This record gives sequence, structure tokens and C-alpha cells, in this order.
Amino acid sequence: MDKLEVRALETKQNNKTLYSFFIPAKEILEFADISRIHRDEEGNLQGLQRKEVKKHVNDILDYLNTEEVLFPNSILLAINGEVKFTKTRGTKLSSDKYSMAGTLTIPIKDEGFRPAWIVDGQQRVLALSKCNKPELPIPIIAFVADDLEVQREQFIRVNKTKPLPKGLIDELLPTVHSILPSDLDSRRIPSRITEYLNFDPKSPFYGLIQKVSTDKNNDFQPIIAHNSIITILKNSINNTSGCLFPYVGMNGDDTDYDNILKIIYTYWNGVKKVFHEDWGKPTNQSRLMHGTGIYAIGALMDTIMRNVNPNDKKIEYRVNKELSKLKPYCRWSSGEWEELGLGWKEIQNISTHKKMLTAYLIRQFNKEI
Repeated sequence: MDKLEVRALETKQNNKTLYSFFIPAKEILEFADISRIHRDEEGNLQGLQRKEVKKHVNDILDYLNTEEVLFPNSILLAINGEVKFTKTRGTKLSSDKYSMAGTLTIPIKDEGFRPAWIVDGQQRVLALSKCNKPELPIPIIAFVADDLEVQREQFIRVNKTKPLPKGLIDELLPTVHSILPSDLDSRRIPSRITEYLNFDPKSPFYGLIQKVSTDKNNDFQPIIAHNSIITILKNSINNTSGCLFPYVGMNGDDTDYDNILKIIYTYWNGVKKVFHEDWGKPTNQSRLMHGTGIYAIGALMDTIMRNVNPNDKKIEYRVNKELSKLKPYCRWSSGEWEELGLGWKEIQNISTHKKMLTAYLIRQFNKEI
């Protein structure tokens, strides 16, 4: 079989074309691909779906294999121009102003070349492909989108309220340029910055940030939680006293990424140099790389880098000098934090410890000025 023909309804939403139809469970993966998120050889982001969650798939499969199954949940697909719609001739109804009946012709191709991509429902589709009811008719909603950005935008919107890893959404955000809900939009600039931080060989964070799309290899040994970096960047960008705040445009388009990266690279290269014995180690060996350590030393970035000229040739020397004053008070890998009454390994990734450690570091820094 080189093509699939199904009865479908065509409708328009804001001049965008959508189709709705039913198809046997066994046939979905014959014309639709699951586009896994990954990086190509050049490091560019590809795909949009997270890895298979086996427990979730098995839970759905257990239900599908029961006797009295009802499965009204639709699968959302993006389809390209290879899919053709032919309207049905006949008597027109008053409801035709909303939809038009016809036949959808979908070419059947090898994996990786299929004309449809699963935007929402990959776990359901995997379960459906394994269930004991291969002829079970499954509702499909498909929208026409050759553009990967449109597919990713819909994926983000559909999955916004679902328990997906924040890291997955954050990796996709920099590739989407349309208007998004405010909570997502506030993460877009920090997410774009983390792309530079993790994939630029000049970055002190090169290969250290945990990303959904990358696996451990010789270049990438992820240690730092993605959200830990997002948090310190959001705090600095959105706070008027933050050192990155002056470089962010009102609408994000005129954000000065060059100077933002200079500030971040200068400061964190200083952290890497001054605390070299604590840098790049797993969190069970160094709390500097821990969520609380990143948060506290990240808050100090706003204190040290505020009002600096990122193009000052002496800024690197000055930053290293300031951080060196703090070193005698830090217990990232051994000993006990004075005043806090906590051993270095007792520091936990909780708000109380974040506030305590941040206040302590800033106090000691101000004492040395």
C-alpha cells in the first residue's frame, strides 16, 4: 500500500487548515513519525518529543487491552503539503460553513520521510500500536504545517499544562518566535542564553548543563540542572537591580545578547578559576555545582557585575579579585559553613538553604569591600 485514503472533515481556523478523521490504531504509525528531540552533528536542535516513558505507555496499554475500552482522546498531528484533500460533491448543509466533507489522501513512506508528525499523543500512539485491538478507530486532528516552528509552537501550547519536563519546553522555546503565554515568554530569553552557555566551547558551562536533547559523551558531562541556570538568569533579567536587566529589550527582539554573554562569561569564568578545585564535579562532591550553590553564587553575580562595563579590559582581573576575597568563607567540597551550622554536604536544594547561603555569601562579600 503506497497511500491511505480516509473520510475527513476540513475546516479553517484563522485561515489555517485542519482535518478531523478516524483511523485504525494499527495504521497511525504507518504515515506519522514520532519526532524525538535531539541534536544533529552541527549541534542544531531537531525534533520536539521527549523520549518514550515506558510506564506511561504500559499504563495506557493495560487499559486498551481491557474489554470495555472507550478511547475518545484525539491524537494531534502536523501534516505537510503531500497530504491531499478532495471534497465530496453533494447536497450542501447549513453546517458546511464550518466544515467540508471529503477524502484525505495520505502517502505511506518510510520512517523519517512520512508526511505527518505526532504533536500530542506519542505515548498513546505507542500504546495503540501494541494493543490487542488494532482495528480500534482512533480520532485524529491534523493541522497543516510544513514549518517546524509552527509544529513546535503547537506542541508547547498543547503541553503547557501537562507534567512535561521543563527542560524539554525550555529547549524548544528559543526556536519559536510567535506570541506565547506570559509564563512561557518569561523563560524564552533565559532559554536562549542557556543554548549559548551549554554549546559554546568558550563558555564556562560548556557541556555541563543537563539538556533533554543531549546524552553524555566526551564533550558533554551534564552536572548542572537546566532549571538552576534558568532561575538565576530570570532573576537577573527581570529584576531592575539585576546586572543583566539593562541589556534586555522591552519586547525581547532588541536584547543585547553579546553584552549579556560577556557579563556571564566573565563572572562565571572567574568562579571557575577561583574555585577551580570545586568546579565541574558532581553535586555529591561539590555543592558549588548543586542547585543551591548555583543559586547563591548566581545571586552574587548581580552584586559584583552590577554597573560594570562588559567591554572594560580590566574587568576580568577585577572580578577574579572580588571572588578571591570570598573564597576563605566557602565550603563547597569540605568542612562546615560558618554561621550556618551546616556541613558542606548538608546543603540541600530547598528554598530555606538557598536564602541562607545567598545571604551569607553577600554578607561576607560586603564585609570584605
